[in-house]
Amino acid sequence: MKPFATLLTAALLIISTRYAFAETTAMASDPAINVSAEGVKKTVVFKHWKLNLDSPNKVGKISRGMFCSGSTDFVYDTRYDRLFLERVGAIFKEKSLALGYPKYGANDSAFADTSTTSADFLLGFTLLDMNQNICVDFKEVSGSGKLKLKAELFSNKLQKVVYSRDIEATFTAEKKIEVEAFVDAMIEKVLNVMFADPKYVDNFRDKTVIASDTPANVILVKNGAKPTNKMDKEANGVMSAVVTIETGGTSGSGFYIGRDGYVITNQHVVGNANYVKVRLANGYSVPGQIVRKDPARDVALIKTEIEPPTALFVRTTATRVGEEVFAVGSPFGAQLKNTVTRGILSGERTLNEQRFIQSDVSINPGSSGGPLVDAEGGLIAVADLKKQDASGIAMFIPIEEVLEKLGLKIQ
Repeated sequence: MKPFATLLTAALLIISTRYAFAETTAMASDPAINVSAEGVKKTVVFKHWKLNLDSPNKVGKISRGMFCSGSTDFVYDTRYDRLFLERVGAIFKEKSLALGYPKYGANDSAFADTSTTSADFLLGFTLLDMNQNICVDFKEVSGSGKLKLKAELFSNKLQKVVYSRDIEATFTAEKKIEVEAFVDAMIEKVLNVMFADPKYVDNFRDKTVIASDTPANVILVKNGAKPTNKMDKEANGVMSAVVTIETGGTSGSGFYIGRDGYVITNQHVVGNANYVKVRLANGYSVPGQIVRKDPARDVALIKTEIEPPTALFVRTTATRVGEEVFAVGSPFGAQLKNTVTRGILSGERTLNEQRFIQSDVSINPGSSGGPLVDAEGGLIAVADLKKQDASGIAMFIPIEEVLEKLGLKIQ
């Protein structure tokens, strides 16, 4: 790119620069991981660039001419910053495609909205430090350079940084080479460290959701406190643990269990999604990742990164036909969240070789995945389905089976 090389040469003749990539445990010589054969589908866009250089940004020494005379300070200014930013973006895109990462097509449109992106990840770099000791002779340069960047990968679905690493790499050109080739070589060595890091690459690989009759790893969950008031007088404690699950234009219900951010719902509520939106009782929403599910028993486990306001109390004693029960959920979506209905436990049934608790408590579309609690707020089952063309017949999955299928153990 001659215009770039010409401009960069001019910049190098009048400024000094400094780059830094935070140091990592991976060596710059580690091979970049090629994912071409893995069918990676997640996309990433290089979106953010930030400087964190000490003023006056003196980043080394520069000398000029055939005999490399007249050494002066090398200073990083806005013009050089624009040039460097351009090359970081170009090389990142080239390396990503060469290593098998999918191309993000939205950037190809002249009408693309540059303020937002629907890519799975946003990538940002912070320039922490740089040191260059170079000799410039017209369009060629020799010498050594060091870059130090902080690389951060932000997940649009989880709405958080999922990868952060300081990377440092050096490059030396004993003989004079094109200016652009010198700059590109430094950048490429840094990016190679990132592309060789399994922690970076694993974010693009689809994580397998555990879906089996008996999950191998048991998750210990601390039981919630037993409510002090009965449901007919004070239901706020139970309602604060119930959430609305939103995915793909549809919604269902769920509830927090334990204090580590786990949410139980139905598998048919989350479908094939890997991530869902979990809307709390106060209206605030957080991203949730599906970590376990059992389609046969129609249960799923979601992990969020917050401590819930309340964890339901899991009842361990046997249920009785005729006892009073309450269902809590979001029939027809978040507008009717925290709907509480009362009924009685009508019986225990076996349908298609699976156990259910039958109740006449009223549930509707969107109530699926919500809790069924006893008169004292103790969790006894999970809402699953309403008997079609029948009034007063709703089926719930016993909580002990839900815990077993999801590999949860109450402490």
